[in-house]
Amino acid sequence: MVGALHNAGLEVILDVVYNHTAEGTPDGPTLSWRGLDNPAYYRLNSHDRRQYWDVTGCGNTLDVRQHVVQDLVLDSLRHWVTVMGVDGFRFDLATVLGRVDGDAFDPESPLLRAIGSDPVLSKTKLIAEPWDLGPDGYRVTGFSAGWAEWNDRYRNSFPGVLAGKQRCR
Repeated sequence: MVGALHNAGLEVILDVVYNHTAEGTPDGPTLSWRGLDNPAYYRLNSHDRRQYWDVTGCGNTLDVRQHVVQDLVLDSLRHWVTVMGVDGFRFDLATVLGRVDGDAFDPESPLLRAIGSDPVLSKTKLIAEPWDLGPDGYRVTGFSAGWAEWNDRYRNSFPGVLAGKQRCR
């Protein structure tokens, strides 16, 4: 498919979600990484480690501070580029990818820096959806050089395209 689109003169930008999984709340079904190593893959509430820290609105937030999660993200992105040939990525709720200790957003967080400096990924188009539900979560113009952003007005200009997009709520 990617080859056919390239032959037609089109680039392929893959929409990726590395901020949450389908797991939802802690009392819901185990569908993803929770069953493997819950505290390694998900950010847990600092006051009640039985609850998820949720800035996605979907019940959980992947813990991109953990090396295992960073490796998962980087390896899967590289696979899409080197094996499948995609030209770039649009990162859903990309502000989550820059949340470090506490709630602070850092455009030079380990994961964002790794994506931007990776010899394969740095040559692709990197587009951030620059917000999440956390403190100071609206980060338009807050990402480092090499990252493009689409703001909510741009996103909302495509009502027909996005009308069928499923929301986690």
